[in-house]
Amino acid sequence: MEEILSFILRLIGYLITELLLSTFFYAIGWPFVKAVTFGKYPKREWLSGSRNETYVCCVGILVFVISLMAVLGQFNV
Repeated sequence: MEEILSFILRLIGYLITELLLSTFFYAIGWPFVKAVTFGKYPKREWLSGSRNETYVCCVGILVFVISLMAVLGQFNV
């Protein structure tokens, strides 16, 4: 029973981290990386687990955090 519970928790963790967060932040970072590199990068590497995909996700996180800070600062929250 413990092995089944461990498997289910790992599956839920995978779904949250890889599919939801990676997809969300990659989608945010992709246009910014395309604009900065004049369309050269990223090269169809979505969900490949490559280093470039990780960089695009990091750019997405950065853009999301800066946008969130700007919005919350606008409302003095």
